[in-house]
Order: sequence, then structure tokens, then C-alpha cells
Amino acid sequence: MSEQTSASSPQPTLDHIVILVSASDLLQLPDRLKDSFVVSPGGTHAGGQTFNKLILFEDGVYIELIAFAEGISPEERVKHRWGRQRENTIVDWAYTLPHEGDFGAVQQRVRDAKAGLTYKDPVPGGRTRPDGVVLKWAIGAPQDDNGNEIEPGLLPFWCLDRTPRSNRVPYQEDKAQTQHPSGARGVSRVRLNVPQEQLSALQSVYDAIHDVDSAARGEDEWTFSTPDSSAKARHTLGVASETGPKIKLAFQGSVGSPSFLEILPGIVVKFEA
Repeated sequence: MSEQTSASSPQPTLDHIVILVSASDLLQLPDRLKDSFVVSPGGTHAGGQTFNKLILFEDGVYIELIAFAEGISPEERVKHRWGRQRENTIVDWAYTLPHEGDFGAVQQRVRDAKAGLTYKDPVPGGRTRPDGVVLKWAIGAPQDDNGNEIEPGLLPFWCLDRTPRSNRVPYQEDKAQTQHPSGARGVSRVRLNVPQEQLSALQSVYDAIHDVDSAARGEDEWTFSTPDSSAKARHTLGVASETGPKIKLAFQGSVGSPSFLEILPGIVVKFEA
């Protein structure tokens, strides 16, 4: 496991995991999902192309169930970051930082890694909650050295709040929203399956993101924090080239949680004690 980030460099915080679903499934949630999780209201994103619902966890991380609005044209959909991704798939994931101003140091470290990958300057985004509260944030997305977007999920994007995160992720407002029938309490591990030819470059970028020296890293594993710093779990990110889904998750469970759970067709998560 990699060493902790230096005192002057905030440790990356796992913000959320993105699961793309169909509009019909998001409007009428499948029974297997409702039987295992409390699903909280989300909203419609700025521009109206996508809308979401959330699964909030005690550790402050959340699952974003996102769908493209019904009636969006194929031409418009394909322009979106997730427009070419399959539904019922974990398509992406995000880190965050305490302050947007901390992101410049991350960008510089990634540039200095000279791995052919960088991060764009943050682009404003937002959505309006069903109760009318306006949420604002900025997104820092990965790109190659030519400014082209890379395959979603190989590197995290960064969701940097410009309004209070507690408005976007109200996991402390109503504790009932985090008490799931499955016993899921948070995200313990994220495991990425990446192409072999990109593995070395991605490892270098992850070292830069987490501000660690590759020589000090014994395994292809890094640690992240969670919004609730008191949460107890492994909190590790692993990267390898192997068969299987691009992004795999392990949840921190409770007494009575299953060992594995298929939350949507083809999406199986592990539960850890």
C-alpha cells in the first residue's frame, strides 16, 4: 500500500461512483435495487440532458444513478462524456478535495509525471434539487496531451463544490437515507481493470494524484479518504490489467450483509465486514 500524502497535500477524497441506467429504470426503480438500498431524490442537470437519483452512504460517498433524458437525440447523446457507455454499467467515478484551489497542485503533479495524461481546468456544472435548491460545482476531467478525452473511468474526474457539499450530498441531514436494507455503510474499495498497454502510464498518474513515490509503493494500490473521516474501512484504490468489468466496488457492510449482491443486471458488488 502506498504511503500517505504529505501534510501539505490534501489526500484525495472519494466523492461518488457513477452508474448509468435507462431513463425508464431511473423513473421506476427495479425491485432488486429498492429491496437493497434507500434511493434519495436527485434532480436534473444543467442543460437538461441527464437526471439522477442518489444512494447515500454513512461515509459521505454516494452512488449516482444517472440516465439520459427521454427524447434526447443520438447525436446529442454521443457528445456527452458517458454517451457511448452501456447502460447498467459503472461508467465513472469522482474524487473531490476540500477546496477547489487545491486542484491546481494535482494538475501540476500529473503534468510533471509526463505520462501523456493531464487534467483540464475545472468547468462549471450544476443541477437544481427537487426542492429548488441550486447546486454548483466544477468538473476537472482527464485528457491526453493532445486535449482529447480519455475513456471514462480509467482516471477519476474531480467534482469540486462551489456551493456547500452538504447541499449536494445531504447524507447527514436525514440519517434514514443512509440506512440501507443491505447493510451497506460505505465504499471500502475501488478496483479498476485497465488495458495492459496503459497500465504503466496510469500507475504514474495515480502516484501523482496521491502524491506518493512509486519506489515507496509495494503494491498497485493507493489510499483515499472519505467525506466522513471517522468511517472505518480499507479505503483503497487498486489498478490492474485483468478480465472482468472496468470498475468493481466493495462496500463496507454490516452484520447480516450479503457477501455479494447483484444490484443491477451485471453489476455485482462485494461486501466487506
